[in-house]
Amino acid sequence: MRRTVVCCLLIGCVGSTAEAGPWIMGKGHLYANVKYSFLHTTTLATPDGQKVEIPEFSLNQLPSYLTSGLSDRLDVIVDGAVVHESSIEEFGSASGVGDTRCGAQVKLAEKSPWIFSLKGIVQAPTGDPTKGQGVLPTGSGAWEGRLLFSAGRTIAGGLLYAYGEAGHQFRGENLRDGFAYEAQVGFNATDRLVFAFNLRGVQPYDSEPADLSAGSAAGLGDGTTYTNFGPSVIVKLNQNWSVQFELDGMANTRNIAPGTVFRSSIAYSR
Repeated sequence: MRRTVVCCLLIGCVGSTAEAGPWIMGKGHLYANVKYSFLHTTTLATPDGQKVEIPEFSLNQLPSYLTSGLSDRLDVIVDGAVVHESSIEEFGSASGVGDTRCGAQVKLAEKSPWIFSLKGIVQAPTGDPTKGQGVLPTGSGAWEGRLLFSAGRTIAGGLLYAYGEAGHQFRGENLRDGFAYEAQVGFNATDRLVFAFNLRGVQPYDSEPADLSAGSAAGLGDGTTYTNFGPSVIVKLNQNWSVQFELDGMANTRNIAPGTVFRSSIAYSR
């Protein structure tokens, strides 16, 4: 039972952007969630890393995520923001569908208690980069992707777990590529309750600002840099359903509006 909790819930423990962890669902199993993400701030980290005050900026997202096991070694993944809405005080608001991602994760090796996987993700520019006169985009306007190596293990018979994930972020339309990373340490307090601490971020290989005027509060522009960190709690409601709550702080920020991000989600697994 405890291993099922770890395998099924880890896949839905991440934000923004991706889901993570090396654990494979297994043939015939699936995991799906719908998440609400909220950010409110009056600070913008400019492309050169300065922090400037801006009118109140709010970002609301409703992403969905689905992964399904095709075999005991291979999962397929589809996710994206069904709703992406942002606003700036006295400027207005804009909303629409965000960018869509799909890909696969393959288990490379497993030697208990360790497991190693490789994940490839392609992001299609289904969002609109021109929303709100380009100030409130719902997408980057570029084809993007990630190739990530992931390693994880359980500790003390599944009471604790940890994983790390890192790799290359590809960005089209002359947006600069970067290094993407993520880690999580978790504690299975009971068969129904999991506490975790998350770390995730992106670091472009070239950190020089290309255009100091091209600030992007939504974090979709060129040279976007961030490190998110914070706790999460997962509550298993029954055999199939769970809820999750997260709080993320932000550091090492460029070309993004930093602040505390709140996320909540409901998930189904079988």
